[in-house]
Amino acid sequence: MTKKLAVIFALFVVLSVSIFVINQTAQIVILANTISPVFGRVVLLTLIVCYGAILATPVLMILRLPKALQDPPADETSAEYASYLTQLGQRLKSNSRLRNSTGALTDRPSIESALAILDEDANAIIKKTASSLFVSTAISQNGRLDTFMVLAAQTRMIWQLAHVYNQRPALSEVTKLYAHVGAAVFLASELEDLDISHQIEPVVKAAIGSSLVGLVPGISSVAAVVTHSILDGTANAYLTLRVGVITQTYSKSVTAVDQKRIRRKASLVAASMLGSIVSESASKVVKLILAAAKDTGSTAVQSATSGIRQIFAPPTSRDR
Repeated sequence: MTKKLAVIFALFVVLSVSIFVINQTAQIVILANTISPVFGRVVLLTLIVCYGAILATPVLMILRLPKALQDPPADETSAEYASYLTQLGQRLKSNSRLRNSTGALTDRPSIESALAILDEDANAIIKKTASSLFVSTAISQNGRLDTFMVLAAQTRMIWQLAHVYNQRPALSEVTKLYAHVGAAVFLASELEDLDISHQIEPVVKAAIGSSLVGLVPGISSVAAVVTHSILDGTANAYLTLRVGVITQTYSKSVTAVDQKRIRRKASLVAASMLGSIVSESASKVVKLILAAAKDTGSTAVQSATSGIRQIFAPPTSRDR
C-alpha cells in the first residue's frame, strides 16, 4: 500500500512539474515571437536542448556508475566468495585514498589492510559529526529542530562514509546501505538495543563530575540547564556514533553480516568512542551557557557560574 501511494505521489509531482515547465516555456516563446518569429523558434529549440541536457545528465551519471557488488557470500570457501574478494580488491584499487598503498589487493588480508586505512578517514567523519551534533543539540534545546538536525546530519554522514569506502557507489548500493542501517537502528528487537541510559550514564557523570545542583546551594536554574544540555548532547552523539559504526561495518564488511551482532558491536564501539567526544564538547557547551548566563547579571547566576567552573576547571598539581 505504501509503495503504491509513493508511486502515485511521484507521478503527481512529475505531472505537476511538467505542466508548469510547458506553461512557462509557452509564455517565453510567445514573448520571443513578439520580437521575431525566427527568434521565437531559436528560443524554443534552445530551451528544448537545455531541458534534454538537464534530463540526460543524471541518467548518464547513473549509467556510468560501476556495477554494484553483491552482498558477501555466507560460504567463505566457495568460488563466489573468491570472486567477491577479487571484485572488491579491484574497486579498492581505484580508490584515490589508497593511491599510496602498494601491493595487489587479491586476498582477504591485503583487502582488510586497505580497509583499515580507510577506517581512519571514516572514524574522523563519524567523530566530527557526533561532536557537531553534541554541541548543536545541547545548545538548541528544541525537540523538533533537534530531530531534523540529527536526521539530516546522520543522513549526510552515511553518504560520506559510503564514498570513503567506495568513491562512486552505485545507486542500488547506497539505497541498500540506507536500508540496512535503518533496519539495524530502528528495528531493534531487544530492549537493550533501545535503552541507551546505561551506556551514556557513566560518560555523563564523568563529564559533569557530580550533581551541579548540589554544588550550588539554593540555586539550580543554570546548573539544571547545563546538566540537561549535556545529557541531550550525549544521547544524540551516542546515537550518531552508533549509526556511524553500523554504516562503517556494512561498508567495509568482507563477510556476511549478522544484524543482531552488528547492533551489539555498534553499541560497544560507540560507547568506547563517546568518552572523548563528551570530554571535548562538554566544555564548549558550558562556556556558551555561561556566556549567556553572564548577560543576566544576577547574583544567583554568578553563584551558579562559580560552581560550574569548579567542576570543569582543569585539576591543579595540589589536586593531583
